[in-house]
Amino acid sequence: MQEKPSDITDLDPGAHSTALAPARVDETDYEHRKIVNLLAVVFLLVISAAIIWTVHAINESERMQRCINSGRRDCVKIETPPSSAVRVPVR
Repeated sequence: MQEKPSDITDLDPGAHSTALAPARVDETDYEHRKIVNLLAVVFLLVISAAIIWTVHAINESERMQRCINSGRRDCVKIETPPSSAVRVPVR
């Protein structure tokens, strides 16, 4: 028995893949997906900034508490006007 060449192509699963499976329709809404991803990035940046600010505030508070507990009195910087300010003569 001789086989036909067409019988061999019938056994190849890649030969008729378009005929066997329906074409996939891409129903992804890329505009909505882009907006959601952008909002997620903004949300993560806000959360990151809040965490960094909180860690900095806790660090500053601990530094101040260590200074006060050591008995120092110059823990808080008091802003004074510069000494090169215009002086008003006293009469």
